Amino acid sequence: MKKLILTCLLGIFTLSIVAQDDAGRVSISAVQPTYENIPETARANIESKMQRMISGCGLASSEADRFIMTARIDVTEKEINTAGMIVQRMEITFIVGDVIEEKIYGTTTINAMGIGETEAKCFIKAFQTIKPNNPELMAFVNNAKDDIAAYYTSNCELIIKDAERMAALQQYGEAIASLVAVPKICIECYTICQEKAMTMYQTHLKQEMDHKGKQLLQQAKAAWNVKQDYDGAAAALDLLAQIDVDASCIDEANKFIQDISSKLREDERKRAAAAAAKAKAEWEFKVRQYEDKHALAVQKQADSAEFMNTLAGRFGKIDIGIKRERAYNFGSSNR
Repeated sequence: MKKLILTCLLGIFTLSIVAQDDAGRVSISAVQPTYENIPETARANIESKMQRMISGCGLASSEADRFIMTARIDVTEKEINTAGMIVQRMEITFIVGDVIEEKIYGTTTINAMGIGETEAKCFIKAFQTIKPNNPELMAFVNNAKDDIAAYYTSNCELIIKDAERMAALQQYGEAIASLVAVPKICIECYTICQEKAMTMYQTHLKQEMDHKGKQLLQQAKAAWNVKQDYDGAAAALDLLAQIDVDASCIDEANKFIQDISSKLREDERKRAAAAAAKAKAEWEFKVRQYEDKHALAVQKQADSAEFMNTLAGRFGKIDIGIKRERAYNFGSSNR
């Protein structure tokens, strides 16, 4: 609901500027309710006639108006003429009033007559006879306009206080609408109310901005707490990027981004250190494997030499007698 009101506020200001053009027109809307005995065609016809009266007197009209013009229809006579047609005489009382305070600012009554085959057609015919440029009706509308302008002039302070009360209750849409409704014809009150309306509008924008910013910051923290890695950081940053730079929590958001960056850098450092330690351990393990393999090979060689020496010592000895016999033979052959 707050977002809807906020979206409408700018539109209210725009409508106000349009409605206040042409020497600051007072704004009145034509509103004719539905009655069971009056057909829709007739209802729309008289509402259209009233709208033409309003615009013909230089007044504005919008759906936000608190002042309305309506008509009360009283049938005073009804008869059947010689042609078998229904004849209805009626009094049409036009009323201008304030729907907020339920106060009537003016009334005037005209007589009309309609002839038709049915009562519904009688109403249609009667309303068609109304002339929006009727001097009596024009004077009625202008008098109501003057009374409305006088209302704003004499009640300016109350209007402002009431708007401030609504703003304090966070009812900014209603508060601003009441301020921008003051017509420019009441120049002093109009100027004050326009300034206050703009201030309220800016205040409301700031409050909405701060509220949304805090929500986004909390959502970003939640996203980061769920997954404190680059994926979680990206999710948090997407939310933080939506915070308006003028929001009151922007400094906290920026610090949070710095905290995330610091955590990611520290994790990277730890991962790098862990990877380096692992690589070092693997290297040292391989060196030990190599050294163990080399030592084993050297030991095997030593063991093999010792074994051969043992064999040589056990099986390679020549009897001394044989040696002496061969030595004798060598000496005898040289004689």
